[in-house]
Amino acid sequence: MITVGLSLKGRPCLVVGGGQVALRRIEKLIEEEASIRVVSPEVLPEIVAYHEQGKLQWIEAPYASNDMVGQQFVIIATDRPDVNEAVLQDARAVGAFINRADVKEDSNWVFGSSTQIGDLDISIFTNQVSPRVSRLLRQDIERRYTILAEWLPQIRLWRQELQRLLATSKEREQFWRIYLGESEFIQILEGHGDSVKENIVHAISRIRSES
Repeated sequence: MITVGLSLKGRPCLVVGGGQVALRRIEKLIEEEASIRVVSPEVLPEIVAYHEQGKLQWIEAPYASNDMVGQQFVIIATDRPDVNEAVLQDARAVGAFINRADVKEDSNWVFGSSTQIGDLDISIFTNQVSPRVSRLLRQDIERRYTILAEWLPQIRLWRQELQRLLATSKEREQFWRIYLGESEFIQILEGHGDSVKENIVHAISRIRSES
């Protein structure tokens, strides 16, 4: 499976089921501003609240094949294997991306454990082996890389200036190889990035004066 990032803003997403598993996935879809339709005779109070807030459409009924019309992404999350299998076959028939909670092998679209720290957006996939390991990795990354996220806005500004000062991508790549290599990266993570910043600023100033 190839790991990719998808923008689901405005895209039709069907969720069949209304329990805790469905809720966790729905909350991710809401963050992405997807167009969400939930089909289930009963749902958790949180899902009802999202429906009342206009964040999703809840169809208070058992799943029917016509619910699949126009859907692109499908989440199958009921506690009935027969219903899940029926949804699976309908989703395959329309070529939708499928996330099935009870049979992982039927999924061709999976949720990773993700975290966003400033401009740093990281997703973690363990090939569906261990959600617990994914959560632990996410927590470790959040602790370890918060300081790096604080650097990203400044790095963006430096990159923009270097694009004006250095004519070719090869020159820019060489610059970053010299001034933001592995040792500099480690210094930043360890909280000793002042000298790294000073060297980058001086180097850019020198290039600017020579231009």
